[in-house]
Amino acid sequence: MYSITLRIVKRLYLLSFDQRSRIRIRMQTKNEQVGFRISADLKRELQAVAKREGRTLSQLCEILLAGGLETYKKEGSRYLQRLLSHHKKEPPQ
Repeated sequence: MYSITLRIVKRLYLLSFDQRSRIRIRMQTKNEQVGFRISADLKRELQAVAKREGRTLSQLCEILLAGGLETYKKEGSRYLQRLLSHHKKEPPQ
């Protein structure tokens, strides 16, 4: 545990002050949890993307949720309707 913490501290030290501040702010604001069930296929796909991108599953899900929320803010319910219409057209596996 100590060596992992030391490596993280060294990496943070090498970042600029602005980058460290943003990381600290993000870490401090992550004080809520959300839990929901997904299909095993979706989870496998998300894990594959996370691995390919060098991120954790949690990080990837947060990025995708934040991106979806930003798009929703811009497009409103049209965004959800577009996603739902694509979902209905896909054949069940």
